[in-house]
Amino acid sequence: MAIQFDSETIDLYVRQAMQSEKKPRENLVERKKELNSRKDVLSDLDSKLSTLNTKVETLNDPIIDNFAVKNATSSDSEKFTLSATSSASIGTHSISVERLAKSDTRVSKQYNDTGTDFSSITTDQTFSIEVGHPIDGDETNRETIDITIAADTFSKSNSEVLDDIADAINSAMYTAVNNETIKSDEVANASVVTETTGKSRLVFRSANSGYKYRMDFSDSTDGLLNSLEINSNVESSGTAGGYIVDPGTSSTDSMLNSKFTVDGLDFYRDSNNVSDAIKGVTINILDTFSSQETITVSTDTDSVKEDVKAFLNSYNKALDFLDKNTTIDPDTYETGALANDYTYRGIITDFRSIISDRVESVSNSDYNKLFNIGIEPDENGKLSIEDSEKFEEALEANPSNVADIFTSSDGIATRLEDYLDNYIRTGGSIDRSKNNIESNIVNLNDRIEMWDDTLAQRESQLREKYSRIQEMLSQLNNQQSFYNSVF
Repeated sequence: MAIQFDSETIDLYVRQAMQSEKKPRENLVERKKELNSRKDVLSDLDSKLSTLNTKVETLNDPIIDNFAVKNATSSDSEKFTLSATSSASIGTHSISVERLAKSDTRVSKQYNDTGTDFSSITTDQTFSIEVGHPIDGDETNRETIDITIAADTFSKSNSEVLDDIADAINSAMYTAVNNETIKSDEVANASVVTETTGKSRLVFRSANSGYKYRMDFSDSTDGLLNSLEINSNVESSGTAGGYIVDPGTSSTDSMLNSKFTVDGLDFYRDSNNVSDAIKGVTINILDTFSSQETITVSTDTDSVKEDVKAFLNSYNKALDFLDKNTTIDPDTYETGALANDYTYRGIITDFRSIISDRVESVSNSDYNKLFNIGIEPDENGKLSIEDSEKFEEALEANPSNVADIFTSSDGIATRLEDYLDNYIRTGGSIDRSKNNIESNIVNLNDRIEMWDDTLAQRESQLREKYSRIQEMLSQLNNQQSFYNSVF
C-alpha cells in the first residue's frame, strides 16, 4: 500500500509544529494588550481627576466667591427685574419709578415730497452733530461729527433732499465708527418718515438713551438745520420740528434720563438698566410705577448647593473608579489594572484623609469639618449633603463659615487642588506612567516584529523539510509500485 503525504498533511504538521513556537510571541502580544488596557485606564483616571479638579477650582475661584452668591428678588417682575453679584449685601430696599430713560429724538418740520423748498441753497452745507463718547476718566466726553451736503443736492425735490441728508449723516457716523472716533452704540441715526401720503420729515435719534448720549448741533453757514427746525429748542408740535423728549440741561432735569427712588433717595440714570444704585445689584426697569415695590437680596443657597453637589458627585465618581481599578474585587478576585501600582493605590486613602481632617484655618471653629454643614460619607466613603437644613442654616448664618471649610489655607478644596495637580498636570504622575507604558509598548513592538521574522523563517524551514520528506515518500511509493508489478 502506498504511503500518502500530500500538501494538506504538510500544512497540518507545520501548524502543529508552529503552535508551540508561537507561544513567546503570543505572550508578548498579550503583554502589549495589558499595557494598552492599563494606558486606557490611566487616561480615564486622568479624565475623572481633571473633572474633579475643575469642580474644585470652581469652589476655589479667587475672583468669584461662589459661596457668597446672592439672589435678588423683585416684588413685581413685570415692573422691574433684578440680578445680584456676591458683593451685594443681604437686605431689602424700596423702589418706585417716575420715568424711563429714552433716546434723544429730534424731528424736522413736515415737507411736501414734491416741493423744492431747498432750491435757494446754492453752496455746500456743513453742519456738526455732537454725540456722547465716554472715556476712562471722563464720562462726559463728547465727539463732534461733521456732515457735508453737496450744493447740487438742494436742487432736487424735498423728499430727495431729505433722503440725501439722512444718507450723508449715517455715512459720516459709520465712518467715525470705523475710525474708532466713536462706538457703534454712540451714533446718531437719521431716517426719513412719511406720516401721511406725500408728506415727510427727517428724524435724528441717538442710539443710546440718556442725557449723556444727547445730540447737540452746530449749524451750517446758511442755517440748514435751522431751516429744517431740527435743532429747535422746543417740543415738536403739529407740522413743526423740534425735540420729542426734552433733553434738558443736566442729568437731573433731562427727560432723557430715568428717574427712580430707592429707599427715599432720588436717582437719575442714562439707562433703564442700572448697576450702580445698590452695590452688587442690577435693576432692569421695565415700567413706571408710583407704588413702593420691594427689592430683596438674600443668599442664593440653591446655587451654592448645586456647586457643592457638583463637587461631591465628581469626587464620588473618582472614588468609584479608583476603587474598581486599584483594588482586588472580593467577590470575583479580579485584580484592578492599577492594583499593583503604589503610585495610585494610595489615592483613596489620601482622599479620605483630606475629606475627614479638621480644617484648622477656619475663622469659626464651630465649622471646621464637613459634618458641621451636613455633608457626610456613606459606608463606601461617598459624600452627600445628608442634612440640607444644616447646610442651608450655615450658609444663611454666614457664607464664610461654609467657604472656609473648602477654601481656607488648609481647606478641603485647597488641599485637593494641590494634591490633584501632582497627578493631572503636564509631566505629572499620570503623564509619566503613560510615557513609560508607551516606551514599553514600543519595545514590545520591536520584539514582536523580531519574532514575526523568526517564525516566518522557521515556518519556511519546516515546509522545506516536509517537502523533502514528501519527495522521498513519493520515490518510495514509485519503487513499491515497480516491485508490485514485477512480483
